[in-house]
Amino acid sequence: MAKNIFIAATGKDVGKSTISFALIDELIGRSKEVGFMKPVGQRWLDSPWGKVEEDVILMKEIFQFSEKPSLMNPIVIKKGFTEDYLSKIIKPDLEKEIVKGYNEVSRDKDYVIIEGTGHAGVGAVIDKSNAQVASILKADVVLVVKGGIGNTIDRLELNRRFFESYGVKVSGVIVNKTITEKLPKIETVIHKYCKSRGLKFFGIIPYSPILSHPTLGQIIDEIKPEIIHETGERKTVIDSFIVGASTIEEFVGFLEEKEGNLLLVFPAVRLDIIFAIPNLKKFLNSEKTRVHTILFSGRHRPSKMAIKTLIDEKINILYKGGETFSIISALSSISIKTRPEDSFKIDEIKKIVSGNLNYSSLLNDLEDISITTSFFKRWLKKIKNFIQKIKIIF
Repeated sequence: MAKNIFIAATGKDVGKSTISFALIDELIGRSKEVGFMKPVGQRWLDSPWGKVEEDVILMKEIFQFSEKPSLMNPIVIKKGFTEDYLSKIIKPDLEKEIVKGYNEVSRDKDYVIIEGTGHAGVGAVIDKSNAQVASILKADVVLVVKGGIGNTIDRLELNRRFFESYGVKVSGVIVNKTITEKLPKIETVIHKYCKSRGLKFFGIIPYSPILSHPTLGQIIDEIKPEIIHETGERKTVIDSFIVGASTIEEFVGFLEEKEGNLLLVFPAVRLDIIFAIPNLKKFLNSEKTRVHTILFSGRHRPSKMAIKTLIDEKINILYKGGETFSIISALSSISIKTRPEDSFKIDEIKKIVSGNLNYSSLLNDLEDISITTSFFKRWLKKIKNFIQKIKIIF
């Protein structure tokens, strides 16, 4: 019988997939048979297996799971699904689909890693919140939360109580995306909180720019701009966005404050910025800082002379019609996800999580629960047999 670990979070983009990936990798390294599923998915992609949740695609391709993605992700919330469900145009047996998928995924497995969607209450609109799904699958929850103190504890308590209201045990907590300088203080406070609530503290993971920022490839996939010129660096992480909506002097000032690979967004009519680009290197903060990509906005594409100037500087050139503000808003709303082709991000996950997560504590806690449950079931069976014998005698 597989042991189920439900990786839940206190909100969006907290790092469930990162933790799920690292845990699967660790278990496989321990020669365990592992299954993965995301019962309810909201962010689906077209794939060779149809429309499937993107996290399932990642796990399927990296770990070569044999199960069909439709079983690993039995419920896909496509456009209009919620409205149809509420208006009773469709009334599928979602619990039946979840259990069917789980039964296939868990067959001959030692562990099943079950990834939730958003916070504990997400999915309630279709009567399948994370708490309800964890209850259906009899899984114990590991809560993942962003590093902090006040807001972090508030979110932990709210989600813990919601899960427990459905009879689901929250085993422990993982604190993710923690600013390094604040790490010792946050660890002390969260550890005290966990102790006061009878929760295990499984680890605290520092913030990683590599995992927290999008690659050029993801930006292209999400924004869907016209690609005027590219340098073959779609796997490169973009560290900062800078808007060219000010004077040259102010623009240079913004550049001086930034480090890493920069993406500039401004209208193609800003020839003053375009022709200043070749001379900007002297103003950059370090040799590692680079104007990596320019995403032009506005009604007009850049001129041939502007394009040539930027190509000579080995800069990626993109164009997206529309207002600069709307484009920046779209960039800022990108949900950062690790993709199968992002090998360097995968290496970063292995390094940063493995060094800061107490796998032994997490897995031992689950083993203890499994042993206790198994012990209880055996005694319950003996009691039932004893009662049955008494009935036969009398």
